[in-house]
Amino acid sequence: GCIFTPKQGVRRTRDRSDLWYIPAESGWGIQLVERGNLIFFTMFVYDPTGKPIWYVGTLNPTATSLVWSGDMYVTNGPWFGSQPYNAALFGGRVVGTMTWASAFIQSGTLSYSVDGVAVTKNIVRQTLVNDDYNGTYVGAVHQTSASCVGLANGTSESFAGLSIVQTGTNVALSYAVLGGGQCSFVGQFAQDGQFGRMTGTYSCSSGEGGNFSMFEMNVGFNVLTARYSAASTNLGCQSTGYLGGIRHR
Repeated sequence: GCIFTPKQGVRRTRDRSDLWYIPAESGWGIQLVERGNLIFFTMFVYDPTGKPIWYVGTLNPTATSLVWSGDMYVTNGPWFGSQPYNAALFGGRVVGTMTWASAFIQSGTLSYSVDGVAVTKNIVRQTLVNDDYNGTYVGAVHQTSASCVGLANGTSESFAGLSIVQTGTNVALSYAVLGGGQCSFVGQFAQDGQFGRMTGTYSCSSGEGGNFSMFEMNVGFNVLTARYSAASTNLGCQSTGYLGGIRHR
């Protein structure tokens, strides 16, 4: 029978779904799939004789923020070439527990035990390819600003048209809000698994300008999402926000 059963999901802050590994330790890794507040993992490693083996399980949120924990299983079943598949041969046992702590977008700490052997690893998202953000999008911008001199403080939300030009690691993102006003962000891009990030400078038609950091950037066939923080070097604004849109072309 099935070892894992579905549970009701809840709202989450960021998606930890990805391939994770240590660049200097070729040959093993772990895949995390997050849905709601649960994380399902498949870890592919090697047993004491050097033969490949994998472990699976579901991690549940703990009382500590951004920490998940759960049982680890080793499973067995029929040969993959068996026809028909004999589900009665599938089985598994608990070999230990796993804890996943991830306070940062790009990295986390994996702690687990298998039959009494304890391991702790600091791992990062594995990047397979840099995503292509080029295009125009129709969406909105949500921003909260404080300490502005000569500009309004507080939270604002505006419909906006977004445009991105990406050439290698150079990215220029601009948005024009409905009713007037625009901002441009120019910086260097880096990819961490499914997420992108960039840092650089920005300028707005309001006269505001300064430095920014954009993170949790994610682009799909139809949508774009990102979060950012910005610090004005001329008007004192300290801003945080997020933007998103559906692809226009």
